[in-house]
Amino acid sequence: MSRNKSFAAGLAFSLLLYGLAQPGRVYAASPTLSASADTGSVKAGDYVNINVDLSNNPDISTFGAALNYDSSVLQYDSSTWSGNFTESDMQMASDTGSEVNLSVVCDDSYSADGTVVTVRFQAVQDSDSIPVGLSLRDMADADLSEVADCAVAGTVSAPQTPQTPQTPPESDESDLVDTDNLEDTSEISIVDEQVQPDDPQKDDVPDTGNTDGTSTGQTGNYSNTSGSPQASAKSSRLDANYKTGNGLGSDWLLVGAAACGISAIVFGIRRSKK
Repeated sequence: MSRNKSFAAGLAFSLLLYGLAQPGRVYAASPTLSASADTGSVKAGDYVNINVDLSNNPDISTFGAALNYDSSVLQYDSSTWSGNFTESDMQMASDTGSEVNLSVVCDDSYSADGTVVTVRFQAVQDSDSIPVGLSLRDMADADLSEVADCAVAGTVSAPQTPQTPQTPPESDESDLVDTDNLEDTSEISIVDEQVQPDDPQKDDVPDTGNTDGTSTGQTGNYSNTSGSPQASAKSSRLDANYKTGNGLGSDWLLVGAAACGISAIVFGIRRSKK
């Protein structure tokens, strides 16, 4: 029994020493495969470059991936591989019309992080996006073991197209009035717009100023039932002797009759008193 306890204690102590002897051991992170475009939109005839990037490279010996694209918007142009590959490494790119197959076979291994290959497309029509996707077919490390934990970003990232800011219209400072300095408003002219009558001939008829409401100052618009606008207009005119006082002296018979009547009344009163 004591021997078993001694053996168990010795084993635990050995494992502890083993763990202390390797304090700097770090487990490698999983590799990541992604793709990015150098523009977010294209016009017909423009070129767009797609970079296929590998991070946390597990020292690959073989690699296979594909870029699928919308052939109604883009067409394949060319591929440029990383300069970190050696002359003995094999790189291949083949286009099927809607997909670009990318393959690498290394003589030894490839351990660099960053861009593995750049694929160039040309636009056949305008597009506000880059219709390209990424997929991984196979990957093996330096020991020819399959790398199964590689994370793949299937959507190709692209920079956002900057929007042109809306510039407000500039106001004309000459139309503004400075309320703090009213002296500057002396040069401002005010135009009084009057509505002109449709018929210029109506301005030739004077306003008679009649207070009985029979005339509006315009020809042919009277309430007189005689049917003669001219007669109504004449009846509203003043006597020519109004200002001279000679109007009463034009009828001597009327004045004489009035004087005789007054004399008769005075004579009758005096006679009745006697």
